[in-house]
Amino acid sequence: MVDIYGYLASWAIYLTAGTVCYVLFYKATGIIGFKLLANTLRAIMLVLIYTPWYVAADEDLMAPAVIVILLDMITVGGDSFIRAMVPLLLALSFAVVLVWVISIATVIFRKGVRN
Repeated sequence: MVDIYGYLASWAIYLTAGTVCYVLFYKATGIIGFKLLANTLRAIMLVLIYTPWYVAADEDLMAPAVIVILLDMITVGGDSFIRAMVPLLLALSFAVVLVWVISIATVIFRKGVRN
């Protein structure tokens, strides 16, 4: 088992690598002309990278939810991956709705400023 310092170091490395990947993804989606699509893809990427979930039901250690889902499907099998998929899907739906609401509010605000 990993001690607390190894656990924190692992998270620090993961968050650093995730930030680098997100910055590259952000720049890559900058060429998309339809900003609603670009921002939606960016929100999905943020959620997939940064949503944590518990490694085991009886432990307090966390890992990225995508990795927990993959490892549960490989090792445990069955329907065990659903315990990490539910919060990931909730975070994904919240992020997409938030992006759409902000985009619609921005369009409405810009129309009001022009008039």
